Amino acid sequence: MPTEPFRFVHAADFHLEKPIGGLSEVPEHLRDMLIDGAYRAAERVFDTVLAEEAEFLVLSGDILHYQLTGPRGPLFLAEQFERVAQRGIAVYWAGGRVDPPEAWPHEIKLPNTVHLFPSGRPEQVVHQRDMVPLARLLGASRVRGRAIRPAEFDPDPAGLYTIAVVHGRAEAESLRSRAIHYWALGGNHARTTLYSAPHVAHYPGTPQSRGPAQTGPHGCTLVSVDQQQQARTTLVPTDSIRWHSERLVVDESTSRAQFEACLRQRLGALTETAGTDMLICWVVAGTGPLLAALRRGNLAAELLAMLRSEAGQARPSAWSVSIGVEPPAVLPAECYEQQTILGDYLRELRHYQMNPDEPLELENYLSPQHAAGTLGPLVAVSDAAMRERLLREAAVLGVDLLTGEGPGP
Repeated sequence: MPTEPFRFVHAADFHLEKPIGGLSEVPEHLRDMLIDGAYRAAERVFDTVLAEEAEFLVLSGDILHYQLTGPRGPLFLAEQFERVAQRGIAVYWAGGRVDPPEAWPHEIKLPNTVHLFPSGRPEQVVHQRDMVPLARLLGASRVRGRAIRPAEFDPDPAGLYTIAVVHGRAEAESLRSRAIHYWALGGNHARTTLYSAPHVAHYPGTPQSRGPAQTGPHGCTLVSVDQQQQARTTLVPTDSIRWHSERLVVDESTSRAQFEACLRQRLGALTETAGTDMLICWVVAGTGPLLAALRRGNLAAELLAMLRSEAGQARPSAWSVSIGVEPPAVLPAECYEQQTILGDYLRELRHYQMNPDEPLELENYLSPQHAAGTLGPLVAVSDAAMRERLLREAAVLGVDLLTGEGPGP
């Protein structure tokens, strides 16, 4: 069915209640940016809606936790909704884990251009342009403990462009089978497209990254729909501060002077192309005595101070957060063969590495009170990659603590 071309903005996971974290030291000149980063990114989403003259804005949940933001969060959102309402731009919002529709404070009125989808079965809204149907939106706010139910979403019998607005994890094939033109998904902080042809299922990610695991640009998605109902998605960056991971490799012959020169060269290249403030985590891999010096001595702290003095105070700022050593996949064989406490320790770790299905049971090392509280979930390692990295880091830490100047990777 041919349609009039139109554009809309898709965004999700503002999490206005969450400041930017992941830093052990907070530089004074970036303090306000770290505290208000989520709000600044969210405002840029609405700036994008206006600048692109979008037909409407789709929000796929986890916009804010009302109790944790206090009055500031709802008042800020109401102000942004009013900005786009003055241009006649509608907002279609399906709540996620933290923003169920019933939690919105009744004292703060939403413009009538904002449609908040109820929880449960999808509700239909037909968006019109000049009294002519342009797109059909099917939205459902998340029900706690319930997965997305693709079978409840149907394409329009007459072929009107249909957008499903939901929050949660989904399997690509279960969505694809419904023949919905565009699945506006929320709940994944990384920008992810499950499939893009002939239809689209898309997570726009969070507009502002919160920690070192969320590297690269973050923003919202501009969706352009042509006359043949084909959609093209474009990232519009909205982040005011950006995490970046930079990996360097050294060997047995790398000197401190050579390493410093490499750091400065990489830092210069990053700052030349930076369009926003950056938080840089340096990761050093390879072999040689330089790695041991970075782990055990003051070298990492000295190099961090150098990097921060050279680029950390500039505008835009390139603030070096940390210099870490990537743990090797395998330690030297002689480390495992020692008849020492270190050898016993490494052999135990190797046992868990070779038996990935055997649980680590780290919660057994916590008191019952802590295991039942907030610390319990933190030590429950379910991701295979995280488990492997944890065991590798534990092995290197054991070498450092149990050998002094002994052999190490």
